[in-house]
Amino acid sequence: MTDQPSTHRPFAHAPIRRYADTHLSSVICHLSFVICHLSFVILFAGCATRPTFRTVVLDPGHGGRDPGETQRGVSPEKIWTLDLAYRLKSRLEQAGFNVVMTRQSDVYIPLENRVLISNSQPNVIFVSLHFNGTPNRNIQGLETYYDTRRSTKLAAKVQQSILLLPGVVDRRVKTAPYFVIRYNANPAILIEGGFLSNPIESRRIASPAYRDALAEQIYQGIVAYRGRTPLQETQAANTATR
Repeated sequence: MTDQPSTHRPFAHAPIRRYADTHLSSVICHLSFVICHLSFVILFAGCATRPTFRTVVLDPGHGGRDPGETQRGVSPEKIWTLDLAYRLKSRLEQAGFNVVMTRQSDVYIPLENRVLISNSQPNVIFVSLHFNGTPNRNIQGLETYYDTRRSTKLAAKVQQSILLLPGVVDRRVKTAPYFVIRYNANPAILIEGGFLSNPIESRRIASPAYRDALAEQIYQGIVAYRGRTPLQETQAANTATR
């Protein structure tokens, strides 16, 4: 019996396995690089899109010949919006924000001028302050309006914050084509801080304590939207350089 060459080749697939192992390792390394790269892009995008504004344009609704909402036995809306704006202005400035007001006294400012004031400022947000009214005296609650997508998060943060006030009713975040927010080039919202037509809320609005608390929660919502105050940023930068 002569010896025949063996047809059994125990190492015939070894090169294939080595190639497969090497290829798999290469794929894993490539995927790891892609994942790391995407993580960096996401992180960078998150940092880049975080609001950096240091100026807030406050718009006390109505004024002068435009009283806003009027109810018997209650001061007109224009009085309360201006008072609320000054309370909010004080808090914002203490936190390092620059504040621009569309009106600083009981004067009439056209809607176009209010928008122009905002649009002439670089990198700002616009907050219009109002109080509501309706023939149905049973309706009450707080609501925040926006019109453009860039304003969605700001509206949500502020509404979430003002709902922390005790006893208030949530009328939610809504969209509406109000002139001062529709034609604004910046993130812009309009806040309705309660109904002067509702007996409970009108008494609440007339209380300095309520207006002070409302100003505080609007302020907190603005800070939550931005991430931190300009003053906190300055303090952090000073600490990092020591």
